[in-house]
Amino acid sequence: MATPPVDNLPANPTIPLSPEAKAAYQALEETIQAGIDSTMDVAAIQALNAWWAEVDQVLTKDGEYKLSADTAIFEALRKQIDYTNQGLKSLRDQISSIASDFAMAGDVIAAIDKVLSLFPGA
Repeated sequence: MATPPVDNLPANPTIPLSPEAKAAYQALEETIQAGIDSTMDVAAIQALNAWWAEVDQVLTKDGEYKLSADTAIFEALRKQIDYTNQGLKSLRDQISSIASDFAMAGDVIAAIDKVLSLFPGA
């Protein structure tokens, strides 16, 4: 699991994810995968791989919650969203600092910003 940043995001995201938030996470997952596929930079690949898995967990837990409406899954999804969004802020900052090293940085940052824009205070 990636190391979460220390910033705090809102503790109450909408669960299950709104269609807009789910679509944003799906687009982010695809954009991160495209970034992984398009770079040879080891540091970029490691950072992107770590947060691709966390974004995938948000989508997986959202699907599990929709199927069961279980309180424990609800809490796990809320924690996963908070953790992932905090990590996405860190990834955005990391990519911004090395943006000149790979062309896909703008696409990944835009997809991250789309997800974070759906969570006030992010």
